[in-house]
Amino acid sequence: MHRLLPAVLFPALALAVALLVTPTPVAAQERVIVDADMGVLNDDAVALFMLVNSPTVEVLGVTIVPGNSWAEHCTASALRQLELIGRTDIPVFMGVREPLMGSRQPWLEAEERLWGRTEVLGAYGRPRATSYLALDREPVIGYPTTTPAAENAVDFIVRSVKAYPNEITLFVIGPATNVALAVRKNPEIVPLVKRVYYMGGSVDVPGNSTPAAEFNWWFDPEAARIALRTPFREQIIVPTDVAERMFYTKAEYDRIVSAPETPITRLFQQIHGPRFERDPRSRSFIWDALATGIFLQPSLATQLVDRYIDVDVTYGPNYGRSIGYHESRRRSFATPNDFPAGTQKVKVLMAVDQPKFWDLYIDLMTRPVRGARQ
Repeated sequence: MHRLLPAVLFPALALAVALLVTPTPVAAQERVIVDADMGVLNDDAVALFMLVNSPTVEVLGVTIVPGNSWAEHCTASALRQLELIGRTDIPVFMGVREPLMGSRQPWLEAEERLWGRTEVLGAYGRPRATSYLALDREPVIGYPTTTPAAENAVDFIVRSVKAYPNEITLFVIGPATNVALAVRKNPEIVPLVKRVYYMGGSVDVPGNSTPAAEFNWWFDPEAARIALRTPFREQIIVPTDVAERMFYTKAEYDRIVSAPETPITRLFQQIHGPRFERDPRSRSFIWDALATGIFLQPSLATQLVDRYIDVDVTYGPNYGRSIGYHESRRRSFATPNDFPAGTQKVKVLMAVDQPKFWDLYIDLMTRPVRGARQ
């Protein structure tokens, strides 16, 4: 059996329901890597800003993966936003340029004819750029003047985990391609990773990209499956089950822009202000910010359940579907468990204290930018 998979099946547990659990509390100083398909003040950017503005966190770097857009677009967004908030000391590393099995953009139309319409296309809905400085259209916040690091994102993840064993939390808030390659290329890092947070999957609800699949795991199902089947010591998943029950609205926007001006509040005014002027009832999801929220303040998680999570990588209408297995409800020598060998026990967020989350979110978005260079 592959060295990344457990050698034996998990023993049966006579539990009627999944146990409620809490994530490991944040230490006095946490080192993190943000692996993201970064956009302009999207959920990835807000998640990054939350970590940057926390006094207990050191962001070692941002690693870029295609998903919401192509890696070139995401790199430009990450670099430019770090410039705007005065944190160019945080390096940005370009990673893979396509999913593990290659871009499906050329035959996506055929997929839709066979299996139904795709709601969220991400990068597949726009042309591929040749450079982060030559996009299909000029970014609304302008092009960056800084440059990405020369090192590839995959190698940076490996090097950092080895440099800080048992200290690094990985935030896999886009497709899991970089992390999957890192653990396959250098499996010795697996026991050295402190924990992994994912935003991904639709465990007990329909998907948001296709009826079967959530976008991040639909974009690169093979990578998601590799990452989730890797025996990291702790894995926490924020699925659409909870993420798409929370909405960012004008009420939260008003609280942010009414605070004293900072580089981050200026971005909110520039990017979100016109939207709320057009439609004060506009609302949007804050997917990735939930992952950083429960990391920074674990008590926000009011329901975390144990599941064994897998991803369907069969090319068909269920491609990218997440499957959440409960532990067996009864002991049986014939069928010791209801989940496949190789799947790992993870924690899945199912409910959050919303008022307290928004208080944390707005507090972190309105603070002076920590460590900003003038």
